[in-house]
Amino acid sequence: MSVEFKPRWLKGDHGGNSMDSLADPVNSPAHYTAGGIETIDYIEAKGLGYHLGNAVKYISRAGHKTPDATQDIRKAIWYLERYLQGEAK
Repeated sequence: MSVEFKPRWLKGDHGGNSMDSLADPVNSPAHYTAGGIETIDYIEAKGLGYHLGNAVKYISRAGHKTPDATQDIRKAIWYLERYLQGEAK
């Protein structure tokens, strides 16, 4: 099974809130577009890197992908702790 990835810049969607982009579970999942900005766009604009970017990802989707935010918050904390461990070296 192959999943086609279409970056927004190839689809002509540059961050707008069209219903098509919000309903696309591969390119713009609803749990990453809540609040009017897609999480990946924020992470890239801030240049957060892997660990901080993943922490932001899990924080931003907490309570949106599933009603219980606990697991996503724990994942965010894990990435933040991992980041701090790397900074201490």
